[in-house]
Amino acid sequence: MSKAKITKDEFTRFERLFFKVWHVYEFVQDKYYSFSDTEIEHLNNTLEQFKKEHPREHDIIIRHYLKRVYYTTIAREQGVSEGYIRKLCKNGAYYFLRLYDEK
Repeated sequence: MSKAKITKDEFTRFERLFFKVWHVYEFVQDKYYSFSDTEIEHLNNTLEQFKKEHPREHDIIIRHYLKRVYYTTIAREQGVSEGYIRKLCKNGAYYFLRLYDEK
């Protein structure tokens, strides 16, 4: 299995961004985490484009980070190893950040 394309610092940045997205998704905007209208629009456009270009990685990231489904469950459903799902998630994070930083 080849190595993931993302560095540790980039992946940490991705996880922090998705934690903020999850917090707003679960609890609505509050004094701790909020997005401006332009940030929400940019994030939605990026997620739509990401889903078109990398649907499998998109589904794994959304299910794991927003819906809190374990990697093991996703791997079992798809009949692959958990390590492979983790690698797909990390590569998906790389592709997402590349799209997110473009604009």
